[in-house]
Amino acid sequence: MLRKRIALLQRRSDVPFQHFDQHWATGHAEIISTLPGLKEYVQNPVHSFWTNGDPAASIDGVVEVWFDDAVVSSPENHTSMAQQDDEVTFIRTLTAFTVTNRESYDAQAKVWILSPEPFSSASDATKTAGHEGIATEPESGLSLMERPRLLREPVAPASVVVYPGRVEDADDLFNAVVDRVSNGPAPKGIRVLKTISRRIR
Repeated sequence: MLRKRIALLQRRSDVPFQHFDQHWATGHAEIISTLPGLKEYVQNPVHSFWTNGDPAASIDGVVEVWFDDAVVSSPENHTSMAQQDDEVTFIRTLTAFTVTNRESYDAQAKVWILSPEPFSSASDATKTAGHEGIATEPESGLSLMERPRLLREPVAPASVVVYPGRVEDADDLFNAVVDRVSNGPAPKGIRVLKTISRRIR
């Protein structure tokens, strides 16, 4: 059975975004591609960010990986020493968690909503400006991935919605989502991201 993990990355403050993204797409991607049980691997560099909470809780990249549950006995420890040694060279914070929706899809760009509280209803969570989002949440009973040399957020987002789309539509969709969230009864600490997708595998 395939399972899916999402990781939220924040780059080191001394690493410019361009250098972070270039290394992530090349050397780091090669290391991740060797992990056992890895079936799909998508990198999503963040090009626009909005929050009604702490601006320091920014995100520079979102990882989506699908892996074979029969091969990976512990999702929290699905890593290698080479991966961890490389992460500390360009990443400050890594928050990784497996999610309930394991759907696989392709998209050039995505707009994400990360909410610290569960959404009140599926329709509220997924419909914005005529676009239908894909909703998910962390799997219950599982711990966040630990990285002794990296920081991580205290908890995973309670709800995640992603709107897959085209690059040429991403700015308008991002603005529509921000407008809806900022003018509605959104919880404090909600984050909206626009990413451009890069499928490695």
